[in-house]
Amino acid sequence: MQNRGKILIVEDNPSNLKLIRDILIFQDYSVIEATDGKIALETIEKNYEEIDLILMDLQLPEIGGLEVINRIKNNPDTKNIPIIVVSAHAMESDIKKCYEAGCVDYITKPINVQEFIKKINLFYYKTV
Repeated sequence: MQNRGKILIVEDNPSNLKLIRDILIFQDYSVIEATDGKIALETIEKNYEEIDLILMDLQLPEIGGLEVINRIKNNPDTKNIPIIVVSAHAMESDIKKCYEAGCVDYITKPINVQEFIKKINLFYYKTV
C-alpha cells in the first residue's frame, strides 16, 4: 500500500509517542518525531515541504506547545500546515487558545483510538 502522507508527532511522553506512532504507521502514514518544542521547530524548518499534518502536545520541554504553534502559524513557509493538538489539557480555555492560534482540531488524552484515526484521516484527506 502506498504511504498516505507524512505526519510530525510532537510529544515528550514516550508511551504516548509510541501509541500515536504505532496507530499512524498501522494506518500507512509516515511519521517524524520531536520530543520537545525546540526539536519540533528545527524539524519543521528542515522538513516543512514534506509535512502534511502536525500533532502537537501542549506540555513540552524547552518551548511549550502553544508557543510552537504560534511560531509555525506566524512563519509564511509553515503557516498552512494543519495542526491538531493532542493534549490532556481539556479545559475550555486551553482548547479556545489552540483554535485561536490556528489549530484545526483538538484531541484529548487519553486517546480514543477510533476517534483519533477518524480525525487524522479527515484532515489528511482535506490536504491532498
